[in-house]
Amino acid sequence: MPVLPPIRFYLPDAIPPDMPSSPEVYWTGFLGRMRSGVYAWVVQTYQRLRAAGFPCEITHTLPADGILVAHRKSIPRDYVPPRGVLFVCLRADATFHPYAHLHVVLNRLALSGWYPSVYMPHWPQAGLLPRDPGRGDRWENAAFFGDPGCLADEMRGPVWDGILRELELSWHFVGPEKWHDFREVDVVVAVRGFDRHRHGNKPPTKLFNAWHAGVPAVLGRESAFQQERRHPLDYLEVGSFPEVVAALRQLKADPALRRAVAENGLQRARESDPAAITARWREFFETVALPAYEKCQRVPPWRRSLFQWNGRFKNAAQRLHERSWR
Repeated sequence: MPVLPPIRFYLPDAIPPDMPSSPEVYWTGFLGRMRSGVYAWVVQTYQRLRAAGFPCEITHTLPADGILVAHRKSIPRDYVPPRGVLFVCLRADATFHPYAHLHVVLNRLALSGWYPSVYMPHWPQAGLLPRDPGRGDRWENAAFFGDPGCLADEMRGPVWDGILRELELSWHFVGPEKWHDFREVDVVVAVRGFDRHRHGNKPPTKLFNAWHAGVPAVLGRESAFQQERRHPLDYLEVGSFPEVVAALRQLKADPALRRAVAENGLQRARESDPAAITARWREFFETVALPAYEKCQRVPPWRRSLFQWNGRFKNAAQRLHERSWR
């Protein structure tokens, strides 16, 4: 392995004493303490890499040297890394950071030459409990895992309730305290809306989790899901409310199809296994971040000034863009 500079994952606050030291344990303590994305992207990545023997650490202060890895929502917009620091920004579903040297994005649509960036698959849900095999072909529970505001309006109210009764399904909005628990779930449904929005800043996490849980999924036409799709059995894609109903009716009528989708998902889950993603992170640091860091150390002062001027320009453009969408 090449000799690496210090690699530090940044958290603005101290780690809570009750946080588990392993991402294999589902922890609800992040609620009210840190954003779930910060926990998943910063803490869990650090924990996975450390468990694999990769040299890295957590810091609560912005360093003066080495490679800094920070979530976009944890670091000020006007932070400018000092000369000895390569700043790797975990963009997540936020905006780019104007002064980051590299961005890690969770959707390939977010890759940008204007903001040098690398795609990295998101981790599957920590401590995930898969569907109970003892449920067999039972068809009782449909679930949405996520924030209620991220579900299409059509999938609420009396019309939806009536369709669920016809389908003999109980509907469950699963809150963050149980985002890991798929034991009683027979089908996952996740559709943000039926417009043409591709949601290029969202990850394929709901698909990954369904695969790992052994649960068939009915999903909207989001870019992240489509990027991962290799086979019709990967998930049932829907682009309208009638298509949601048709997909659920098809699954209800065909237990063999449900089994095939679940079994296919378990095979596809190997690609997003934590060990596979950990290996990709190691490769990123060794083949992308390290050369970028070494190049950064050789940058003459005038290039450094250009970098800072470019960041100020990006910052101003970004603010203008955000105001125009308010």
